[in-house]
Amino acid sequence: MVQQIPQALGPDLSDSHPTYPNPTIVQVTCEIAFAATSDTQLSLGALYPVFSPEFPEMMPIGAGTIQFVIGQPLFAPEAPQLPSPTAAFRFSVASGLRFVQLSKTSFVYQSNEPYTGWADFRSNLLRLWKISEPYLKPGSVVKVGLRYINRIRKTDKYQGVGDWLLATQDIPEALLRSKEHFLGRIESSPAHAHLRLVTIANEAPGPEMPAGAIIMDVDRLSASKRFCRSFSR
Repeated sequence: MVQQIPQALGPDLSDSHPTYPNPTIVQVTCEIAFAATSDTQLSLGALYPVFSPEFPEMMPIGAGTIQFVIGQPLFAPEAPQLPSPTAAFRFSVASGLRFVQLSKTSFVYQSNEPYTGWADFRSNLLRLWKISEPYLKPGSVVKVGLRYINRIRKTDKYQGVGDWLLATQDIPEALLRSKEHFLGRIESSPAHAHLRLVTIANEAPGPEMPAGAIIMDVDRLSASKRFCRSFSR
């Protein structure tokens, strides 16, 4: 993922290459999927008192309504209009920028708030997972996914992808030479039972980003028994 680069010292250095005046990470999501326990029944009456002090907004999620949208708060203020069995409960902060979502087979924690570092996110993730365990009664963990979405705001002077990113094993040189449209996606397996997805895409200009932005979406999933065991009891 892209790390924030400090402002260069001196006018010559600062003019030679753009820096990242704002943190680029705008969304972090972790999903822990586990084997279903046949007798597990999620109860709103039991869950709401536990999560409402930190996440006062609640929304039942019907089957097929869970979705992730780049750069937008994912909490919707209204429940789905069509009746459907509740597949999960989502508890969100009032702004909708951070939530925890629970189902019979998965636990999701997502933050769109200003990123303060992996240590803080990991601490909150493990704390909420521990709180959730007595209610989820998870069997063995079967998959863990971690997703970082970076938004790199372009400037009028620096419009190209190559102005901001360097070629790596996941970012081909041809993408960086693009002058207008660009879209790249690399899917790879860095280890057995691991999957890494890296997507580079353009975001159109808007009121807060008059020059547009580059979206760098990094998704890493592991179904390794050794790795998943660390989340199991």
